[in-house]
Amino acid sequence: MTRTTRIPGALAGAASIAVALASGLALAGCGKDSRAERQGLPPATGSGAPPLPVLPALARAEAPAATATASRSTGTLLPHAEVAVVARASGVVTELGVEVGARVRQGQVLFRVDDRGAALRLAQAQTQLAAAELQLRTADTEFRRAKALFEQQAVTQQRWDQASAELEAARVGVAQARNGVAVAGKAVADATARAPIAGVVVARPIALGDYVSDAPPTRVVVLQDQATLDLKFRLPEQALASVRTGDPIRVSLPALAASRTASVSIIAPSVDPRTRTIELTAVLDNRDGALRPGLMADVALAAGSAP
Repeated sequence: MTRTTRIPGALAGAASIAVALASGLALAGCGKDSRAERQGLPPATGSGAPPLPVLPALARAEAPAATATASRSTGTLLPHAEVAVVARASGVVTELGVEVGARVRQGQVLFRVDDRGAALRLAQAQTQLAAAELQLRTADTEFRRAKALFEQQAVTQQRWDQASAELEAARVGVAQARNGVAVAGKAVADATARAPIAGVVVARPIALGDYVSDAPPTRVVVLQDQATLDLKFRLPEQALASVRTGDPIRVSLPALAASRTASVSIIAPSVDPRTRTIELTAVLDNRDGALRPGLMADVALAAGSAP
């Protein structure tokens, strides 16, 4: 049988008081130790304080230089003209006589599409035209005969009207046949693509034997006129007060270690509201082929062109 020991109330109260006194003495001892430790530390500031660490000196950031001033700027060379020659007839490419980098003259054949179907349709249209012309001659002969007989009152008004209608129908048939020949002839001509401008082949995404379409048209050859190059550059809007078309400029090409002279040919009619700059264009002679589109150029206006 378990016996339960009961502590009298007086003894329990005494035990609680003893525990509280022990806790208070312990806290007082900790407080004395903490104050002692703080008294042994040097002061944070004033005499006797340790020196502060030396921080490395930072270089002062300079303001970025402007990309363009009233007399100097940087521009880019662009082709004077660029043309994408597309297929105007659907079919397989049977001839492709140009490579990337080749120089072509205006009117030179660039590629041909299989035109055998178009040639057959042209021959058929020409046969139909011949038949229509024969019918016109027959109708004209009948009309003349009916006219002579009608004047002699040998045929009725109905026969005269019929001969006139047959002649007019024959004329319409000839016109229609000629239109058919023209359409078929255009289809044959569209199978052969010629260079619209003289220039350099800069892209040829199609190979011999590929199928091309005219709807949507397939890009076959891309030409650039590089005999002259357009130099595009920008100046602050304040330059409008002094720069005029025809002003001379000095063009430096860092990539080629070369320089050229040119003149301002176009001043844009509006100012870019985001950059507050105006675009100018100069034309550079490149008949020697030394320059390439895309090159960066440093531009300097001649003395007196800018304020």
